[in-house]
Amino acid sequence: MAAAVLSMPAASGCVDMRPIRANVPMKSVRTGRALVLWFSQTGYTERNGKLLAHRLEKLGMNVTASEMRRFDRQRMGDFDLIVIGSPVFYYDTPQYVKAWIRSLPELRGTPVAAYVTFGGPEGNQHNAVCSILGLLAEKEGVPVGTNTFMNMSSFPLSWSEEEVHEKTWMSRHLPNEETYDSVREYSRYLVNQVNLAKDAAFSKRLTVREISTWFGPIWWTKKFVKNHSIVEDDCIGCGTCVEKCPADAINLSAFQVDRDSCVLCFGCVNNCPARAVHMEYSGETVIGYRDFMMKKKLIITEPEELSV
Repeated sequence: MAAAVLSMPAASGCVDMRPIRANVPMKSVRTGRALVLWFSQTGYTERNGKLLAHRLEKLGMNVTASEMRRFDRQRMGDFDLIVIGSPVFYYDTPQYVKAWIRSLPELRGTPVAAYVTFGGPEGNQHNAVCSILGLLAEKEGVPVGTNTFMNMSSFPLSWSEEEVHEKTWMSRHLPNEETYDSVREYSRYLVNQVNLAKDAAFSKRLTVREISTWFGPIWWTKKFVKNHSIVEDDCIGCGTCVEKCPADAINLSAFQVDRDSCVLCFGCVNNCPARAVHMEYSGETVIGYRDFMMKKKLIITEPEELSV
């Protein structure tokens, strides 16, 4: 069942769903203060968020940029533009990102925008970014923009010791300068939207990928995961796995992972610098993103503005 859900082909056609639009008037811009927040596991979403923040500053805005879990929610009312970024997991915005947005105070007409990073062309990325925007609109944010930025997949089940999924390998050059140009253009678009006090309407699309999210792909995938634990002899106690885990599923002192709480984001496997997090999928040891990049001698191209 897991394999069937995760390998469903994209629909050739789609039907627009209920529009996402402003429920309140846009508040007048006071000082041009922008907030860029992201959830990021392997760095793609963070990199784009930092570039977006940098370009917004160049365009005259006073910008605060942060990983969303480190930001004080009560400060949301201090800004004239709020942009939230997330990776696409299992064809959707991660549930913990959705929960974080639902916990926000009312935004009272603040312009809001969203972006997602995704690792494959059929990742339901349009609907994932609309999920973020819809939740922000429910909090009385005024939608002004969405965008999606493709990168090489950091989903460890798309590779093994011997084989790499074709679509993962074909996108190994991403992100590139073209990707970053899209981020730069997005910053200009958002500033223009805010300056013109121009909101917009967006719609999800009813597609096969969207339908697949209704059947719990994480739950089904977890059925094939075994021996998810921390190898005590290899662990260096750095706490990276704890920091990356959005579900508080890791007990580092006991070298244990709560498999019921785990949301299978692979943050622990992908980021452990000592390769101390062990996981098996369908009988094979899962290779983390960092190890994969090293084995294949792949290097991410950094935006010129952020590499100095």
